Amino acid sequence: MEVGDRVVKISNPDRVYFSARGETKLDLARYYLSVADGIVNALYHRPCMLHRFPDGVDGEKVHQKRLPHGAPPWIETVRVHFPRFNRDADELCVNHPADVIWAVQMSTVEFHPWNSRRDDVESPDEWRIDLDPMPVATYDDVRRVSVIVQELLAELGAVGYPKTSGGKGLHIYVRIVPDHGHPDVRRAAWAFAREVERRAGDLVDLTWWRKDRDPGSVFVDYNQNARDHTIASAYSVRGTPEGTVSAPLRWDEIAEANPRDFTIATMPARYAAVGDLHADIDDHVYRLDELLEWADRDERDNKAAPSDMGAPDTE
Repeated sequence: MEVGDRVVKISNPDRVYFSARGETKLDLARYYLSVADGIVNALYHRPCMLHRFPDGVDGEKVHQKRLPHGAPPWIETVRVHFPRFNRDADELCVNHPADVIWAVQMSTVEFHPWNSRRDDVESPDEWRIDLDPMPVATYDDVRRVSVIVQELLAELGAVGYPKTSGGKGLHIYVRIVPDHGHPDVRRAAWAFAREVERRAGDLVDLTWWRKDRDPGSVFVDYNQNARDHTIASAYSVRGTPEGTVSAPLRWDEIAEANPRDFTIATMPARYAAVGDLHADIDDHVYRLDELLEWADRDERDNKAAPSDMGAPDTE
């Protein structure tokens, strides 16, 4: 497959990866080519964990941090240190559409980048707001919380870029000045989530342990900003039989959007029509100072974020 000035060989192109409609590995590669600028923008120069499905999404999923063996010489990596094990991993670092297609050749379906870039992996430039519905909550509940999030971001002077999660949730990304470490970005995200909870009432539950949360609530998952926590990028396909996609949205689309409508079958036409809705995210950079003041206030009131207990710092 020709990808710009590079060529990537796709082995087993007819292997079915998505059982609902029968899309193949080659279909997956063609999807990523159709959104090439968008997926590269989402992954650019970020350490990236790969979710690989060698036998298609109905088979075993492999979470892979280290770059798979056999990479061509033009593939770039970024070295990440994992203090818990005192080990390093060289993770994929995308800067060209061919990097994505090569990862597909290696059976990657989902791309999960860090919220920092290789120039300084310890200083995030992306704050991620993850609206995660509990088992009884609906997408309508997520929509209601997203209205509060949008209003609060506007009050702060921050520009949020929403996307579907590829499931029932929503993600909102905010570009930030990379002058704080992961712990402070997480503290800021906690302070924001606390304010959303105050405004949303029983609709939002920030209880740490999932089993203790109201099953009909939405969790504003501030912990997605902890070090080495990753979520599927914009335009990433999800490992579902339908091949759902984490699809960027305009704010005014959220009320009517159905996450199940965004798949590898439908997204190429949408992308051709609307382009990359996150294309200008780097033009709207927010400073976390006010949110960190909120976090300081919460800590003085003994309302600090729970410690990152049991959070993965794994290879």
